[in-house]
Amino acid sequence: MRIVWLLAYSLACAILLTLFSNIQDMFKYVFSLGALFLGIRFFRQFEELRYRIWFFVIAVFFYFVFNLIYALYRAGISGEFTAYL
Repeated sequence: MRIVWLLAYSLACAILLTLFSNIQDMFKYVFSLGALFLGIRFFRQFEELRYRIWFFVIAVFFYFVFNLIYALYRAGISGEFTAYL
């Protein structure tokens, strides 16, 4: 069950950080505070070092994956892919 919570917290943090990095108005700081709150909550719940390290690694991995998906989505909308075909 701990692995499920680890993945859930990491996934939620990655989504919040992706939203923080891609939104351009002042509302983006709400997502940053949400990710900080989730990180603090995770660190209170899981005190073992290995879970904390895996939380960070998985969250950063999901963050890069979600940013790649978002970048490909935005490039597809703007029509940049059709220029190379």
